[in-house]
Amino acid sequence: MTLSAGAGFPGHELTALTQAMAEVCDNPYDPLTSMATDDPLVRRADFGDGHGFVTFLVLDHVGVVRIVDITWVG
Repeated sequence: MTLSAGAGFPGHELTALTQAMAEVCDNPYDPLTSMATDDPLVRRADFGDGHGFVTFLVLDHVGVVRIVDITWVG
């Protein structure tokens, strides 16, 4: 996946997304860094002062957090 300012995603927000996902990877179930969804394996985190949301799948059995969607509303 490639994100670029030309695609409507500000380049400086890539840092915010990276920081959010670093926190998520430390503890994907921490309610201070991510939100539960209807599916217990799928969670969501905000970034970029609430202008972006990243949805991710937690695969505990293999120790992986996989991003499935990034929404930018800024």
